[in-house]
Amino acid sequence: MTLRLAIVGVGWAGTRQAQAVQELADAEKSGGNVEVVALVDNDADFLAEKSAELGVEKVYTRYADALADPSIDAVSICAPHLLHCPMALEAAAAGKQILVEKPIALTVADADRMIGAAEAAGVTLFVAENQSYSARARYLRQVVTSDEPIGAVTAALLVAGFRAENFAYAGRREWLTRPEAGGTGTWTLHGIHTMAELRVIFGSGEGEVETVYLAEHKTPSFQRRELEGTVTGILTLASGLPVAIVQSSETKLPDNLGGYVIHGERGSLRAGAQQAELFLADAADPHTPLIVNYPPHPLSEYAQEITAFAEAVASGQEGLTSGRSERRTLAIVQAGYESIASGLPIDLLDRFGLL
Repeated sequence: MTLRLAIVGVGWAGTRQAQAVQELADAEKSGGNVEVVALVDNDADFLAEKSAELGVEKVYTRYADALADPSIDAVSICAPHLLHCPMALEAAAAGKQILVEKPIALTVADADRMIGAAEAAGVTLFVAENQSYSARARYLRQVVTSDEPIGAVTAALLVAGFRAENFAYAGRREWLTRPEAGGTGTWTLHGIHTMAELRVIFGSGEGEVETVYLAEHKTPSFQRRELEGTVTGILTLASGLPVAIVQSSETKLPDNLGGYVIHGERGSLRAGAQQAELFLADAADPHTPLIVNYPPHPLSEYAQEITAFAEAVASGQEGLTSGRSERRTLAIVQAGYESIASGLPIDLLDRFGLL
């Protein structure tokens, strides 16, 4: 059965999703037989251009009209973050399956409303969080769960940085860093990716984040004084392992300085975007790293997330980035802001209840 999808908002994210569906078709991997059957955007001229570019003839400038179309089974919400909750609630009421770009919402309370509405309507709520499907996440998850080759983890550091000039975007993406338009600072905009990948790496149960203790600071030259510049602190996992983190919008990190440093009983590793350096205590030369390229996946991260959504719809089972899973990711981000404001650690269970 083909899952007939309408993409709502055809900016960067919406376009990338349409391309991912085409990637699946080109690879003869149906991902549950997904087809983009409509595009939705309130800019009629831009919508016409995207219709021609992506080869999707059916277009709507009104979301309500797309929801009323019985030939549409699912919507992918690629609109500004503050619209994720109301648009998902409307989609659930219309009986549509729901894929929503990260973050699931701007608050855990809104995520709860979305999850409740989807469950009441009997539809799937899934989050398009591509970094959870990264090759690095898969590789490091294997390292952490198997204790190979570095042994049981003794300490971990995560550093992530993405710098846009004056922390602003141009054109249709300008809203991303304007809170009044649904945008956010880097801790939500980029940190949500970072926290989603971290959760995949360290896993459920003892690997889940339990407490969040963060601070924020910025250099004098950082112009967006109303937004966070650099966030640093400690996430404590249920196992008791502390993970030190840095999320900065002030420094664009070279690949070998960003990512993870994980220490274990038998060695250490430094994991960048494309490869890891292993330093093993029993190696002939423990000071010279062994370079490991992450095993590739035949599909892009974006095609994988589309496949996972289609499989969740078909099976009725929660997938890797289900609404409930990404509620927990959002809880870490929201707790981070609350910790920054209070100067105190935030216990996720005490603050948000069962996650």
